[in-house]
Amino acid sequence: MKTLLLSFLIFIGFASNATFFADSIKVLDFKPYKINYPNSWKLKAGCAVNECSILAPTDTLTIPDSYLESINLTFNPLPSASYTVDKYAQFSIEYLPKVVKNFKVVEKKKLKPNVIRLTYTGEKDTFKQTWRQYYYVKSSKVYIVTFSGETSKYNYYQPFIESFLNSFSLK
Repeated sequence: MKTLLLSFLIFIGFASNATFFADSIKVLDFKPYKINYPNSWKLKAGCAVNECSILAPTDTLTIPDSYLESINLTFNPLPSASYTVDKYAQFSIEYLPKVVKNFKVVEKKKLKPNVIRLTYTGEKDTFKQTWRQYYYVKSSKVYIVTFSGETSKYNYYQPFIESFLNSFSLK
């Protein structure tokens, strides 16, 4: 009986989230960059070019859904024009354990000379989370694109969200 109930709940969760996969696309277009995001996701109030969050709708993978997955975009000036994406990634790996409990790097991969992808896990704000973060260095600035999700849901979201993360482009 428990197996039947669990199977039913999983089915309902996937069925109600099917709109994620059939969702139309919106474009967030600022002067230095642009990114596509699902139509059902919403911009957090106060979204600005240097700090913006795109919030997922609540899902039914867990009931109640107390954590909203998100894509976050920020950019910051770098200390010097010679500061590379490799230096920034190393700085992040050293800094993140100060703000993420049980920080663990899952993957670090250089995608282009000025782009690194970092995936890591840990605990923040009482949630076990997984982050997929991209660092882009251009014109003495670092642009950071981050997907954050509950670790228990990350494998569900990751294949879907990857195309949106990869749509990020600098102008």
